[in-house]
Amino acid sequence: MAEQQDDVPFYQKPEWADVVPIPQDDGPNPLVPIAYTREYSTTMDYFRAMCRAQEKSERALDLTKIVIELSPSHYTVWYYRQQLLKELNKDLKDELEWIEWMVNEHPKSYQIWHHRQVVVGRIAESLFPSTTSTTTTTPTTAQSTEAAFSFDDLSESQKTAAQELVKSELEFIAESLKDDTKNYHAWSYRQWVLAHFGQGPWWTGELAYTEELLEEDVRNNSAWNQRYFVVTNGPGGLTEEGLQREVQFAKSKIEKTPSNESPWVYLTGVLRKANHSVTEIKEFCEGLLSVPRANFSPFVHATLLDIYEVEAKEQRSAASVEKAKEEAIMLAEKVDSIRSKYWNWRKTQLQKIDILA
Repeated sequence: MAEQQDDVPFYQKPEWADVVPIPQDDGPNPLVPIAYTREYSTTMDYFRAMCRAQEKSERALDLTKIVIELSPSHYTVWYYRQQLLKELNKDLKDELEWIEWMVNEHPKSYQIWHHRQVVVGRIAESLFPSTTSTTTTTPTTAQSTEAAFSFDDLSESQKTAAQELVKSELEFIAESLKDDTKNYHAWSYRQWVLAHFGQGPWWTGELAYTEELLEEDVRNNSAWNQRYFVVTNGPGGLTEEGLQREVQFAKSKIEKTPSNESPWVYLTGVLRKANHSVTEIKEFCEGLLSVPRANFSPFVHATLLDIYEVEAKEQRSAASVEKAKEEAIMLAEKVDSIRSKYWNWRKTQLQKIDILA
């Protein structure tokens, strides 16, 4: 979408004749001057002039696009563009089309994803002005589960608008994730979209989406992380019924790939989130020891070590301490010897447990 209607640089056109470019000032004796291209250097000279004058015009907006397409990570230019879009009351849907092109060209640029978040946040403000409770002028992509408004408080027409906007954004993100299923910026933005628009019906399909991704690649740690985000932040939170569903889901994946760390982290994570003890999966873990490929999984033995240690502390059981020691030795000497020092340290800590005589 780099629109070049002719080969004449913008700064050579009559409409820019009144602008006095401001060169970059690196001081009298720059130590390591950057060898910018003439095109970029000149463009930035004009951009500095726009910033100093705080010009809010169509040509200033056009200039930000030129600079961004030359340097997509230039956050100062993105911020200036956001100000211009607001001052000039531009159609933000048109902006989304350009951002989509930019994401396709530079999928790992944080600034592009953040800009889309700003734009979508402003669209939401315009659609639901009476219900928006938090400003979205300059949001961050650090995730927050606090919604900008309550979905239930919206009118029917507003609910429809919210669903259409969220659906469009989730589809856009999913398309981007096809090229890189672990694009952190895309996942971060996806979580913001889900949370920002409140506890709406879009959460329902998110579990199915993560399950689809995990069917394709059970080691997709990003999909596991997203699933955890959904079950812990979605409508109703992690209920007892939801916990049992997720425990069974994680177990089914572990049985297929017992040496895959992600489902183990997920399994213990949801138990901890629901204030359930890891000892609840003792029978499952012990059963895996009879499976040859599982018996050499460090995650099976590490989880059993945790389980026996918890039992030893709760029951003050010498038998549990001995079982925990056996797991620590197994890890240190056979299945995870690269971290033998850690497992040997864990073994020494078991000696400190106060057991019944």
